[in-house]
Amino acid sequence: MALGLFGRLLSLSTHGLPDEFCSLLIENLRGKKFCQLMTKALVYDHREDSSVGGGHDAQWSAGVEDLIRDAGRNVAPRSLFPFTRTGQSSGVFKVTHAQLVELMVIKVGSDGSKITANFLLDDAKVLAAAPPSEDQRNQHVTSAEVFGGVSRGLLQLHNGERANKIWKCILLPYLEETIPKIPISIAGAYFDAFRYGIQYSDSQSFLALTNWVVENVESSIWQSTGNNESNDDTSTDGNDSSTANVGSEGFTLQSKYLYLASALLVELDAYHHSRDIHPWYTGKLSNAPSYQLGENVEISKSWRLIKEKLLPLLLSSVGHPYENCRDHISGCLFRIHSYKKRQELQMGKKFDDPDVTKMIVSRLASAGDLNGVSLKERYNSLITARKFISYSIYLGDAKSDFNDLILPLLPMCFESLQTTVDAQSEVKDDVDPAIRALEADVFKGYRYTVAEISVSCVLSYGRHEDLSNVLNVVKSASKNRFWQVRQGAAHFLRCFEGCHKFLFTDDQSNVARGIIASLLADERREVSSAAMSALTGILAATPDEKVKVLVDRYVQIANRSRIRKRKNKKDETQQDMTEEERKSKQEKEERRSRNQQASVFFLCAAILAEPYDTPPYVPVAIAAVSKHSFEKSAPLGVRDIIKKCCSEFKRTHMSDNWELHREVFNQEQLEALEDVVSTPHYYA
Repeated sequence: MALGLFGRLLSLSTHGLPDEFCSLLIENLRGKKFCQLMTKALVYDHREDSSVGGGHDAQWSAGVEDLIRDAGRNVAPRSLFPFTRTGQSSGVFKVTHAQLVELMVIKVGSDGSKITANFLLDDAKVLAAAPPSEDQRNQHVTSAEVFGGVSRGLLQLHNGERANKIWKCILLPYLEETIPKIPISIAGAYFDAFRYGIQYSDSQSFLALTNWVVENVESSIWQSTGNNESNDDTSTDGNDSSTANVGSEGFTLQSKYLYLASALLVELDAYHHSRDIHPWYTGKLSNAPSYQLGENVEISKSWRLIKEKLLPLLLSSVGHPYENCRDHISGCLFRIHSYKKRQELQMGKKFDDPDVTKMIVSRLASAGDLNGVSLKERYNSLITARKFISYSIYLGDAKSDFNDLILPLLPMCFESLQTTVDAQSEVKDDVDPAIRALEADVFKGYRYTVAEISVSCVLSYGRHEDLSNVLNVVKSASKNRFWQVRQGAAHFLRCFEGCHKFLFTDDQSNVARGIIASLLADERREVSSAAMSALTGILAATPDEKVKVLVDRYVQIANRSRIRKRKNKKDETQQDMTEEERKSKQEKEERRSRNQQASVFFLCAAILAEPYDTPPYVPVAIAAVSKHSFEKSAPLGVRDIIKKCCSEFKRTHMSDNWELHREVFNQEQLEALEDVVSTPHYYA
């Protein structure tokens, strides 16, 4: 209650009352004891969180809970933070606490702000180093809230070189002492504190912070040596001579610095070069002024630090052995691309070469290469690339980011679906089981990624060449020697065709159908079944007139491709054949077998595509496939598909409305259906 009343008083005095009426308030804000009391009050204000005390809500008397909730709303005015697609990382960081600290710093003015800031940060250091206790997490989070409020308040009062001196003298020493001490579970609170502190500030005002973050990343991050033998050891134990920090503690510190770099890039990306610390919507919501900064972002020091120092470090650490670091590296790479793209749009021109986006995509596209790196580093690089693609899907712009980021990496996604645990693999069998487990995680992750791309990326912005490029990639993947890749191509095309059915041109629809038709005759049952499922969905959304034409064509192929009974005379002359004749006959038999499987699977897909109706072409297809349901006319795999297809047709059609469906059949077609679906008995 007292904290809420103080927040309301501070808000009113900041926006309305002159300083001569607030002398007592300003005097207390400049006092060390008052600052200590405020930080303690902020810690105690966290005790109402339901996550403390076993997850149970606090027990209050009737009406007291409403009073406390109303008081909490008066701690600070409403805020639109974070106002980006990247929300808060921590669920316990209270923006109102940071706002309250910010108002305290602003109220004392530019002269007294340094004194108040030092008092508050001294108390925050004590909170960050708090020993284990019930309130330890609350104390750690409060230290982040104090830092966020102090840094934002100081940046409101100082800018340019003065702001950078504030960073070097007050704020950065606090970070150097605090960041190594906090547990990794509290890093999300400092992520939010960083973002709140520099939100809406131009890059020149926190250039010292940018430089500090880049230097710490440079001095601590793991680097690939490019040596296969040494990497096998360092990727497991972290004992490489080029690694600054070894062990889990060193990787944890790296994760913290990368996390802070990500927060820095998020706010750099959200900043518009044509305004000052006030956001773009202040012109509609308030009378706050806005003016042109005139900063050339292309040659700004912040962008040079990111492009020349941070980006090469991240690209060389793509195969990082620590999962949290890989996640932060992929996020930083995406935000560097996003920052560069946004600034190019705002400035109306392209940045100088080298192109940052091409550098990122080129490095990630080669993540699966085994050029002087260990298997473990290769798989770690693939995991980083997959996380980068996820950022591009869910945080990127479909119109530009799909063409710039996702489409160039799509071939790598399909190639990552192959596995070494297969007879087709050339990798030795004596591979470490840990590598096998990591490979399984990569394979599973890329199956999800391919599915995400096929469903989430809808190319509805009018560029038909992008659709054609995707189909070309899928067509290439459908011819891969690994059956897992071909199966992934079938599943991808099933979803991609469904999402873009009404965006495809006729030529693109024919290409997609041709890819699926080529996979129907695949030697692997998994691939042909996936292709048949994809074709069923495609035919279900195709007009009946087009399906009828296709069914008539495949009926002719099916009739010509049945196994014919061989005559004894031909069998006797097998020994008299030359090698060329025997090879030609074998090729002819293989071609017949592929045609039989492809035609039968296509006709079965056409039947299954109509679960509730019976168009005229369905009885024709049933009559054609029934001829392949006998042992003498087709192999087991084809016969099994026919029986399952006709059984499904019987389940969906031969029930209450069977009399209506039966009118479409003639007697010969009904007998063909009965030959397949009827149950054989003893007296047959």
